[in-house]
Amino acid sequence: MANIDLVDTNLANLNIIDEEEDLLLVLGEDTAVEQLYKLCLVGRVLTDSIVNFPALKNTLADLWHPLRGVTITEIEDKRILFKFYSEIDLNLVLHGLPWFFNRHLIIFHKLVEGEDPNSVPLWHTVFWVQVHNLPIGYTLKETTRQIGDFVGKFEEYDSSLVTRGVSKFMRVRVIINVRLPLKRKKRIGIGQNRFIYVLFQYERLSFFCFICGRLGHGENYCEVKLRMGNQHIEFGWDLTLRATPRRGGQVVSKWIREESNTDKWQDMEIDGERSVRKAGGEATNNNEEKEEVGPWGRSTR
Repeated sequence: MANIDLVDTNLANLNIIDEEEDLLLVLGEDTAVEQLYKLCLVGRVLTDSIVNFPALKNTLADLWHPLRGVTITEIEDKRILFKFYSEIDLNLVLHGLPWFFNRHLIIFHKLVEGEDPNSVPLWHTVFWVQVHNLPIGYTLKETTRQIGDFVGKFEEYDSSLVTRGVSKFMRVRVIINVRLPLKRKKRIGIGQNRFIYVLFQYERLSFFCFICGRLGHGENYCEVKLRMGNQHIEFGWDLTLRATPRRGGQVVSKWIREESNTDKWQDMEIDGERSVRKAGGEATNNNEEKEEVGPWGRSTR
C-alpha cells in the first residue's frame, strides 16, 4: 500500500512539472511596457557618496521647470527614473546636458523600447568641448569630426568660429565615456614635417580627479593614489581643462571691427557726418571743405 501511495505522489509531481513547463502566451504586455517607459530618462549621480534624493528631486524640477511636470522616482542601485509628460520638456533637458547636483555629474540615458532602466549601462555623457590652437583653414567640419572622435564620439559642432581676444577655437559636442580619462591635447599634422598640439577645454566641467583625469571623484578617493601609497604623485590634469564660462547677451560696440565684416565700414556715420569710403579716398556728406588749425598744424576736413 505504501508503494502505491509513493507512485501516486511521483506521478502527481511529474504532472505539476509538466504544467509548469507549458507555455503561457501573454498578450499586450510589450505595449504596456513601451507605454510605461515612453518619454522617460534613467540616470544616476556619478558619486559613491550618499545623495539626498528629496533635495535632488526639487533642485532638478526647479531648474527644468517642465511645463507639464515630471515624475522623479528612486529605483534600484541608486538609479533614478525621470518620467516626462511632454516631448518638448524631455528634449529641453537633453539639449541642456550636462547636468550636475552638488558639483557631481548626473548621467542620463533616454529609454527606448525593450530597455530595462535597472540594467541599462550608465557610463556616457555629453559635453561641449572647445578645441584651441587650431590654425586658420583647419576649422572645417571634417577636421572637427576627427578631433571629436578622438575626444569621445562626435555628435555635432558649432559652425561659428568663436573669437575671444586673439584666440580662436571651435566647439564640438561629443559623447564621453566617464570611465576613461579626459583628453587634454592632440598632436596633429598641418603640412610636411609640421605639427602642432590642439588643446581641449570642457564647458561646464565640474568635479574631476587631477591624478587620473576621470570624472566622479577627487584626488583623496582616487584608486591610483591608493595603489601608489606614499610614493610621490604628479598631477597630470589641472583646471586648464575647465573652459571659461561663455557669457551671452553682451552688447558689441559699434567701433569693434571684425575682419570678415568690412562692409560695415563702407558706409558709417562719424561725428554726425555720413562717410562713404571709396577706392583711393573718402567722401563726406559736406559740400564745402572746412579748414581748422590744431596743435599739430593746419588741416582740412
